[in-house]
Amino acid sequence: MYSIENYERPSVASDCVVFGIDSTEPDSPRSLKQRKLKILLVKRGEEPFVNRYSLAGGFLRKGETIEETALRELKEEAGVSDPKIINVGVYSKADRDPRGWIISCAFLALTRTVVLSTAEDSDALDAHWLDFDYDDSDGEKITLSDGSDEIIIRYNDGIPQENPIAFDHAKIIYDAFMKLRDEVSNHDIIFDLMPPLFAISDLQQPYEIITSKKTSPQNFRKKMSSKIRETEFYDERKAHRISKLYKKL
Repeated sequence: MYSIENYERPSVASDCVVFGIDSTEPDSPRSLKQRKLKILLVKRGEEPFVNRYSLAGGFLRKGETIEETALRELKEEAGVSDPKIINVGVYSKADRDPRGWIISCAFLALTRTVVLSTAEDSDALDAHWLDFDYDDSDGEKITLSDGSDEIIIRYNDGIPQENPIAFDHAKIIYDAFMKLRDEVSNHDIIFDLMPPLFAISDLQQPYEIITSKKTSPQNFRKKMSSKIRETEFYDERKAHRISKLYKKL
């Protein structure tokens, strides 16, 4: 008969790959704002991997679901409240964490690039939004930038070839971005990165950044026509002209 005492038990943790879209002011008043894809990472405050970047995450507590763990850790380590989360996968390699047998359930989360904060009793030093760039023109690589330093992670068939960030988080980040690409290409998740009202260009730039698919404004508008509705509002800050604002259906 089954007895729980007959089996070793791992620790269980959650890790969240949080993406957001940020805007940079144009150099000229006649230019459009440029959108950047951002990823939320935390600086670890303790060993292992002290002072390295990692995903926001932590250990499952008694009585919690793993989803509740993910949301709690995002709140504690970064001050992000109640984002939509999507399961990415389970990571269970025996050597993924030098502290012992620890299984991680990873989630993709989307939010606007809110001001970040870190609880005083967290094991994270602080949280940061880093620029995120995926490039597969000469092999696959992901570049993370905080404005002064760059972290470049090269991949072979989705497997990181170096380990510049903590644990196996380079692999989790890759998998989560591929999940994001699929969700944006085939579903409506792009709207979770948008404010309630947005111009077509506000939507098109992030779509193209994530999917690497360029299209004309006319074709993009046609593609999105069944998913958005025109409102009576305008954005007068747009370059050259007043832009109509839309909302998700």
